[in-house]
Amino acid sequence: MQTVQVRATRWVAGTSLLASTAIVLSLLRLRFPYPLLPFLSFDLAEIPIVLSLLVLDFKSAFTVAVIHWIMLNFGRPYHVLIGPLMKLAAVVSMLIGFKLILDKPNLTLNKRNLTLMIASGSLTRIGVMSIVTFLLYYIIFPEVYLPTSSQVLKNVLGLELESSFLVAFITVILTAFFNLLHVPLSLLPAASVYTLYKKMKLETSYPSRKE
Repeated sequence: MQTVQVRATRWVAGTSLLASTAIVLSLLRLRFPYPLLPFLSFDLAEIPIVLSLLVLDFKSAFTVAVIHWIMLNFGRPYHVLIGPLMKLAAVVSMLIGFKLILDKPNLTLNKRNLTLMIASGSLTRIGVMSIVTFLLYYIIFPEVYLPTSSQVLKNVLGLELESSFLVAFITVILTAFFNLLHVPLSLLPAASVYTLYKKMKLETSYPSRKE
């Protein structure tokens, strides 16, 4: 019983710490714009979310992502609720892709498995976000998003498109490339921190003997 309580306490403490870290990174605005669509940003706050998956479990990572989503709604998103919700969908879909690989028994984070995680996380994130982005831009809120996207495509890429479908389609393609780049950006730093954490934990559990 005590062991279960200790694990529960560690889970809550770890989840709280990583959620706080994600919030602090967002408050510090540690992100940089995606040059092709500057209204999208590579967000370092995703790193502690992925780290919670590696150190704890999927439930913890999902909890951290939801807490981060709640915090984003208190900021100044471009579109209240929708922008943060898109972020949540991107992160959770990526986590699902990672989990598909992590569920394998006796998994170690070597180069092969990290590559598999990147591939799996990219497929789920790009798949989900491509559908969501097209629906949002072309069907649900075209009057909100298409004018902005059309202007960005013109200013950044020199594309003057009259077709709303083409604007939405090219935006989906460029967003897919953004998500493809974001997956390793979120995973690899988290994997490095996790490897260091495991090494420190092992050294603490088995201290070297002094001669």
